[in-house]
Amino acid sequence: MAWIKAGSTTLGSAADDMDITDLTAYKFNMFMIHSPIDNTANNINHRYTFDNNGATDYAYRESIDGATDGTFTSQALIGMNTGNHDDLFDILYVVNIDSEEKLLIGFQVSQNAAGSANAPSRSESVGKCDTTTNTGQFTRIDCNNSSTGNYDTDSNISALGSDGVEVLNVQDGAIYYDTTLNKEYVLYNNTWTEVWF
Repeated sequence: MAWIKAGSTTLGSAADDMDITDLTAYKFNMFMIHSPIDNTANNINHRYTFDNNGATDYAYRESIDGATDGTFTSQALIGMNTGNHDDLFDILYVVNIDSEEKLLIGFQVSQNAAGSANAPSRSESVGKCDTTTNTGQFTRIDCNNSSTGNYDTDSNISALGSDGVEVLNVQDGAIYYDTTLNKEYVLYNNTWTEVWF
């Protein structure tokens, strides 16, 4: 399975919302989200929805720093929270199959108190989005802050998708060696020609 970039958004100024609104629909997605805290305020969090769907179609469970799971059903979002509302970094793995519930595995780390004498905080989550409202594949992900601070400038959300096809641009003069046939070929004018010695 090849992974290909499926979308990205970087904030040009502090804000409470980071979205990829033109996400390419793939069956499997990986999202990477980093949001440093805006220094004018001291609280941020990550709240996720798909296709701007704010209906109560979400359910998730979360463990913070290895504590007992908290469970949340009939929610309007999937939340991730280390309990320390500072510089946040998330990795999400999401299954996005047409007509099936969207399943999510998520990990979050935050710096906790600054310095190497303080261990970072972590959050582990699993979640799902019911297909009651949206039955197809989602093409948008929203990361919203419901706390008092802002995501700082250069906060970023990036997506990778499966089943991608990368385009390879091979220039004239390229040489290919076939180890099975023990032959060399050179590319000229979009044609591979065997090299004779």
